[in-house]
Amino acid sequence: MAKITAFRGVLYNQVKAGKIDALICPPYDIISPAEQQELYRKNPYNVVRLEYGLTSPADGEEDNRYTRSSAVLEDWSRSGILLADKEPGLYIYEMEYKRGQAVKTLRGLICLVRIEDYESGVVKPHETTLSGPKTDRLNLLRACKASFSQIFSLFPDSEGKITSVLAKTVQKPQLEVKHNDSVTHRIWSLHDKQDIETIVRNMADKQIFIADGHHRYDTALNYRNERRKAAGQFTGEEDYNYVAMFLARLEDPGLTVLPAHRALFNLREFDPQKFEHDLNQYFNIERIDFDRKSESKDRQTILETMAHRADHAHVFGMRVKGEHSFYLLTLRNEEDMDVLLPGKSPAYRRLDVSILHHLIIDKLLGIKMETHKLGLNIEYIKDADEADKRVHDNAAEVVFFMNPTKVREVKDVALAGERMPQKATYFFPKLLTGLVMHKLE
Repeated sequence: MAKITAFRGVLYNQVKAGKIDALICPPYDIISPAEQQELYRKNPYNVVRLEYGLTSPADGEEDNRYTRSSAVLEDWSRSGILLADKEPGLYIYEMEYKRGQAVKTLRGLICLVRIEDYESGVVKPHETTLSGPKTDRLNLLRACKASFSQIFSLFPDSEGKITSVLAKTVQKPQLEVKHNDSVTHRIWSLHDKQDIETIVRNMADKQIFIADGHHRYDTALNYRNERRKAAGQFTGEEDYNYVAMFLARLEDPGLTVLPAHRALFNLREFDPQKFEHDLNQYFNIERIDFDRKSESKDRQTILETMAHRADHAHVFGMRVKGEHSFYLLTLRNEEDMDVLLPGKSPAYRRLDVSILHHLIIDKLLGIKMETHKLGLNIEYIKDADEADKRVHDNAAEVVFFMNPTKVREVKDVALAGERMPQKATYFFPKLLTGLVMHKLE
């Protein structure tokens, strides 16, 4: 099923470019304009110049962010800022981080994965993609014929056959950097042919589940099709038939999914009393009233109660503008979702994000599903305190606090061939850009 292969990774030459911590950047889609400028100032060789270059009012077909990235890549390759490994290999990638008082470690491998049509069932998505980001990434891929980061994906390895090979690495890492999100990232290169063959052989019967990077996979798929059409004939083994991925074990306890809370704004004719009445048809409602002194503590109580109930109930936190109360909403009957979404799979209907988006936001608030991705009424916020601040500052009518989507739910929805509502998952930690790069040969 899944075909993976080793490749000649392109890495920074730190003797010429400087220390790695000044050269890498976060994923392009979470870089703010201010952070983009800061990365430019940090080091003249920061990978942001390749992955997410600045635009200019004078940009045109001949000179734009993509052509400039291509020119920079060529210059850095020619001058020895970037060096390709002499022999193909796999790259072990480990991330160590704290969650609460616990230290967690996620270890996987960077490799090339043969691009497959979704219909084959080999690569399974779970999120819907948007045209804008795909156009942007396709323009960059066309110009540079390279990738500077990897698609974050998962594979089942219940027997640990692949994981045991990755665990053999004990020597000092080739690269190590602690990023500003307090995550330590480590890279080892793996060139042992027997170990590589073991991993390739054991991946051959696996399905791959995209965790983070749906837009980039769709881009790679579109680029492959584009190149095949231009070539007229192909073997399927050309370099454009493969894409760089980070593969982690689906069962790895080091995997973390964070929630994305929802702030709803610009709600015309929003009536809090009517809304509470409508909610009461489907949810058990608990209320905690707070004052200025208890607000922060009571919000934390709501979040902790939600987490405690996550395994046996569909529960949401809520705050409404103008009220000094937090709410807990617990769905009474899952069968209500069966009636509402008869055409969807049970896995999809039982998702918290499905309940929130279809039942509460669409049905009760009247914001239709097709508009959720446009961001006209919904803001997705990772930090609960920041989300709460939207209502506190009257920037939103209502905020919903979420429990994170479970990894097994990602797998179940993907296997059902469905896509989750917008921003259903936020896998953590995020892969760094610029540690290991791939140039099409």
